[in-house]
Amino acid sequence: MKKILVLLLFFFCLTSLSAQDSFEHAIEQLSPFYPAQEHSEQAEWILKYIKDRLEKADIPYNETPLNTLKDSHSFAHDISVVLPGTGNQNMVIAVPMAEHGSAANTALALELAERFAAQEHTSQIQIVFLGADFIGAKILSEELTDGKCSLFYLDFKGIPDKIFLQTGNRDHITPYWMVNYCNNSLRKSRLNFSLKPEQNILYSIGMIPEPSPLDIFLDAGITSIMMYGNKGEKPQSASIWADSFCRFAEDFEKQDLTNHANEDQNYFIMLLGDYYFIFTEFYIMIFFLVVTGFILFYIILHSKQAKNYVHLFLKNFFIVFWTTMMLFIFFQVSTWVSELFLTVTKLDTHWQTIIPELISLKVLISLVLLILLLPTYSQFKQHNLGNFYSGSAVITAILDMVIFMAIDFSFAAYFTWSLLCVFFFAVAKRRHIKFLCMMLSGLFFIRTVHGILFYPALNLCHGLIFSSMWTNLYLAVFILPFIFMGIRIFYVVPLKVELNHLFSKLVGFAVLVILTVLAARFIYQYRPFNETNRQLVNAVEFYDLDENRGTLTLESDYKLGTLQVNNGDEEISVSSKEKRVVYDIQKPEEEVSVWAATSRFLERKTIEFHVATKGKPDQLYITFTAPSKDEKIIILDSTYPYQLQNDTVSFFIGKNQPMPFELKVTTNKDSTFDAKIDICYSVMPFDFIFSGENKYCKPSLILTKKLSFHEEK
Repeated sequence: MKKILVLLLFFFCLTSLSAQDSFEHAIEQLSPFYPAQEHSEQAEWILKYIKDRLEKADIPYNETPLNTLKDSHSFAHDISVVLPGTGNQNMVIAVPMAEHGSAANTALALELAERFAAQEHTSQIQIVFLGADFIGAKILSEELTDGKCSLFYLDFKGIPDKIFLQTGNRDHITPYWMVNYCNNSLRKSRLNFSLKPEQNILYSIGMIPEPSPLDIFLDAGITSIMMYGNKGEKPQSASIWADSFCRFAEDFEKQDLTNHANEDQNYFIMLLGDYYFIFTEFYIMIFFLVVTGFILFYIILHSKQAKNYVHLFLKNFFIVFWTTMMLFIFFQVSTWVSELFLTVTKLDTHWQTIIPELISLKVLISLVLLILLLPTYSQFKQHNLGNFYSGSAVITAILDMVIFMAIDFSFAAYFTWSLLCVFFFAVAKRRHIKFLCMMLSGLFFIRTVHGILFYPALNLCHGLIFSSMWTNLYLAVFILPFIFMGIRIFYVVPLKVELNHLFSKLVGFAVLVILTVLAARFIYQYRPFNETNRQLVNAVEFYDLDENRGTLTLESDYKLGTLQVNNGDEEISVSSKEKRVVYDIQKPEEEVSVWAATSRFLERKTIEFHVATKGKPDQLYITFTAPSKDEKIIILDSTYPYQLQNDTVSFFIGKNQPMPFELKVTTNKDSTFDAKIDICYSVMPFDFIFSGENKYCKPSLILTKKLSFHEEK
């Protein structure tokens, strides 16, 4: 019996090691071919590797060419693996093979395919290897619109220390149920992950406008989540991580993925320790109603005190108005100082690298001005100033809640919590309890701002740093409750007016001096680029094949400084404080042949375009333009899809087209137009050497040719 158990244990370990070796070996095999462009030689090898692996595992697959769309075209192919389940639900795993692809992505998807193929599962599992990120995703989204499904888009650049979840885009939010299932399954599988509580709010208010691979699926109404992460700094076993991820997928697909009538998109994510708590819209509404109901009930019971607060607020409303205007002016001044700071440091187009520093600068400037303003409050000879500031904090907190919840309901949980804390601040008698309530009232706002700065939400950060007048006014209204609470605690105390004056002035001037010294030191010592964060320089070579003249444009977001370019036989040395310089260059060594043959039959004219190059261009752009806006170009047939817009026709050709390239277009015999052919390279077909301290170059070559097709009438 013992011998049998030992043999079984040995067999189990052998099988486990074989699976582990398979995943790690796949990464080793695939890594040299990434990054890969669609339909490139690297992408074709990856495609062949996937098919060979699936065939060896006896897993059926379908290969779909990506040339079926009317508004786009690719020479690449998708590979789809469909594994039927016992239920009627569908789980899709989309894996990019081209621009967003990586060896870890592909190896993990193959591991999932082999695991699910060897066991029974509830969901129908569909694993799709996208040959072209955009077009492949678009075709897949059209196939999935008929049925209910949940989709995962994998975008791992290596074995990550932490998995990040993207749960929305600029128009849609991933429904609560899928996020909640994900949270539970990831925790069970013991994978380290991050949900980023502030993410959905930023998406819902449109503050992350940058395009995402998830856009196509969410816009098509497909419940989707993107899982991404960079290669981890801490080495960990690839096989153990893959095994944990497979257990996550196995646990997720067993849950009910179909019957979700209420696809709640207004949910609140709260992180406490290592645990995420997700509250649906229903619970947020209950919380809102309970808090507002409790405050109303208290007001009814203490109507005299409430009337006193309202009376003091209305009687001294000029203090509220004056404070709002002062805060608005302070924010406006801090905006001007920030812009001046960027101009002096020449970082006006490189502000993204110092977002926390710029936000801190604005906050400190506003804080210094506010501290210098505090002595003026002692001039307001009013009774019960403490009650006035407490009541004003409550009333302005209610005003904030109404304004910002009207902008977006996603703010409900934040402002309801803040109102509750401000209310307890107002009714509390002890000073230390008031201080605790003030700190708690801004807890979630501070956490969200921290997440915004380090997300980073560039659009929102840009709005905060380069604030418009309306943005500064919103900010002034937003912080009013916190200002009034601060004045109530730290200023309305039994101290003499002279001491208040002296204390405020000393603190204000001390902070101002420290801020000035730190800013001067920062400006003097700051160097935006180093060996780990190098300056990007775009080098664009443009050559007109008709006029035999060319230019080399070197451009960066920061001043170019000193660098050198060896462009074929030419040497170009640059020493410039400008961000853009242009040089005339000789004709590139690349041999290019562009010509067209025209034939006529009855009322039709057929034009065959031929393009031949010695190297391998990344993409061709062919456009037809009519002589005038009144004339229209009529396309009767074309070997590639096209788009007709006003007096221009653009053809969708796709990347890494075969060479020599041919395009056949049929028009009516009277069509007159000019054709423009642009041939684009991202890898120079000749020697191109770039050198510069802490700089790196992104070169590109554009060759252009024009052909005219005019008929005599």
